[in-house]
Amino acid sequence: MMSSPPSSSSEDFVHIQHNNNSTTDTDEETANNIGTTIIHHDDSSIMNANSSSSPAATQRSLLRTLWSEAASTSDLHQRRNKKVVSTTRTTTTSLSISGPNNDGNSSPPKQQQRGKRYNTRNYSSNRRMKRVATKVWLAALAALVVALLVRLHVFLYQVLTRNTTTTNQHANASKENVLLPYNNNNEESVDATTIQKLIDNHNIDPDDTHSKMTLQEAHLHKLTPLLPPTTNNNMDTSQYTIRMNTWHRNEQLLLSINHHAKCEGVAEIQIIWCDTQNDPPDDILHHSSNKVKIERHDVNSLNERFKIVLDTPTLGILSLDDDVLRPCEALDAAFLRWVRHPERMVGFDVRTHVVEKSGSGGGRSGMDEEDEDGMKHQTNKKNVNDNGALVSNTNWKYGYMSTTEKSNSYSLTLPRASFLHKDYLDLYIMSIPRPIYLYVAQHFECEDIAMSFFVSSLTGGRPPLITDYWAVKSMVKLYSEKKISGGKDHKRARDRCVDWFAELLGVKEDGEWGPLQKADLVHEDIVGGGGGEDRRMFGYGAEPEDWNDMNIENEKLSILSSSSVRLKELIGTMKELKKKSYKDQLKWLKRKKYETMKEAKKVGMIEKTDEWEKRWRKKSGGGEGT
Repeated sequence: MMSSPPSSSSEDFVHIQHNNNSTTDTDEETANNIGTTIIHHDDSSIMNANSSSSPAATQRSLLRTLWSEAASTSDLHQRRNKKVVSTTRTTTTSLSISGPNNDGNSSPPKQQQRGKRYNTRNYSSNRRMKRVATKVWLAALAALVVALLVRLHVFLYQVLTRNTTTTNQHANASKENVLLPYNNNNEESVDATTIQKLIDNHNIDPDDTHSKMTLQEAHLHKLTPLLPPTTNNNMDTSQYTIRMNTWHRNEQLLLSINHHAKCEGVAEIQIIWCDTQNDPPDDILHHSSNKVKIERHDVNSLNERFKIVLDTPTLGILSLDDDVLRPCEALDAAFLRWVRHPERMVGFDVRTHVVEKSGSGGGRSGMDEEDEDGMKHQTNKKNVNDNGALVSNTNWKYGYMSTTEKSNSYSLTLPRASFLHKDYLDLYIMSIPRPIYLYVAQHFECEDIAMSFFVSSLTGGRPPLITDYWAVKSMVKLYSEKKISGGKDHKRARDRCVDWFAELLGVKEDGEWGPLQKADLVHEDIVGGGGGEDRRMFGYGAEPEDWNDMNIENEKLSILSSSSVRLKELIGTMKELKKKSYKDQLKWLKRKKYETMKEAKKVGMIEKTDEWEKRWRKKSGGGEGT
């Protein structure tokens, strides 16, 4: 409340009257509340006031008027503020019953109800928004947690995989160090990135990146013996299983199957199918001979030709390429030789290795040579003996057929057509040094050198056996547009394989199971000093055998006493053939070759024939092949 207005004397009072016209529309309520106040005084006082007309009195009168107006306005604002506070409290607490205002008046019911509805709606809306916001935040938090868990699982998987690969590599390296006394200097290492790339490209099975047994353990392995045919209807001494490697050559494959399925000695033909993008043609998948089985592989590698997925009905395996044909008699002749020597590899196509001396190695140091695929190969390597002293060093190179015939010696055979024991295929997958296995998987070459050297290593460095010369020369090659061999790069790669594989398998001069022996192709005592041309078709390669000495009563052939009549007839045919002239022998051989190639020649798949010229309309060409 405002204090009393100033005055010059206690008896000075002024009569103040407010006209309704002097108030604004906004102050109507104030005018009604205040009203027109008339203060009655004595007539004498009024007369006295009116009679006083001095300037001081006029000023005092004006001041009192202004002060009264100010006091009235202040009282109005206080009453209005009290109403606002009362309304705010009512809204906040959501009261349903309105009380009297400070000035004694009640708020209008409509205003209270309207305010109640408005504030309740706002309150509910706020709660709803808070619930929605809470759910959104919870969902975002859950998504973040899931993402973190996924990242954590991926990280742990990568760590575990890396650790497993590293462990396998260390374990494999440990094994190889045991196998090769000079392994630290000579072994070619393949990094984890290369191995992972091979796995990603399906060029190797992850389980095959490390050896399952050492080379020493493979040397101690005893081959499963051949049982007589009377034992559980055993076929090991009368029939064999063909394992045929193929890749995108369906026409050649079908021609080869059609021919070999006619041979009585073939118990089953297993097609090694590594093409995961395409299925075999129906005429191969459902071949009329009922001898064909498709062995599907998820890995595309030349190592897979030695990896048995389907069990074989026989211990004798004929490893065969899809573009190579030979008469059934030639296959039986090689098979009969293998039955007498199941621990050896018996082939048709032979090659040799050429040894080049590179000095004592004094002052030389190993140099890493990197090829176009990023793999490092060590050249000019130093060898040391058990005392750490340098020993003589040699470099081996690959000799083609021309070199082999010129030197009249050989040391390896090619598995594109060769007989070998089923156990050797399993041992190759499990125990061959992993650098060799990985090299074949990466470069798609040299698996034939690897298998031949591997068997020689397991047999004390002895070379493979080969069949008669007439059987070797009976080969029919099916035409293929794309050549996989020939050229300087191919020769250089095979030189590297011969030298390096021989070292890893311990068949070099200073190797644990070496040196790899060479054998004569043509034996002068059999040929008769070059004059016995009629006898040149027989007695070929290491440890030759004379058909005239082969009798069923012979100790080595006693296992055939109740075997197939087919093999007995073959022995008789060979004895008769040896008696014929060389010219007649050639006629017989040509007739057999013609029977073998007849179907292929008709469709233009025999090179340099009229049918071939008509179909392909071009001349053949190219250098010396594998």
